[in-house]
Amino acid sequence: MEDKPTGRKGGIEPDLFCIFKGSPFWIEIQRNHYSEQKMQGKISLYEELFFSDEWKTLQWQPQDRAAIFPSVILITPVRYAVASDHIRIIQVASIHELMEKYKSSTKQQREAKPITQPSSGEIKINLT
Repeated sequence: MEDKPTGRKGGIEPDLFCIFKGSPFWIEIQRNHYSEQKMQGKISLYEELFFSDEWKTLQWQPQDRAAIFPSVILITPVRYAVASDHIRIIQVASIHELMEKYKSSTKQQREAKPITQPSSGEIKINLT
């Protein structure tokens, strides 16, 4: 679903919102090539929302624990030099690349730690 959390003009307008394995994500799909400044401007809008605390009251927030600010996934064939000290930004060329990336990191984590129970084949994305 397309989520326009604040409903105000000039705010964030992600293409998709989802909750996967308990973690919320806003997804921006960029097929056109934009300038670094324009993409950083989009990230700045997410940061404005972060500091506004409006996101803490969105209907999908968990009722039994602290509010969670979604990670932002940029799906784009272009790698942009965007950054934020406040929100997690994930850049991939496709959803397939995203799944492969996290499947690989999950596999590496499993190889580093002995498994005491059978794996269910789930992909876990940990937000830090």
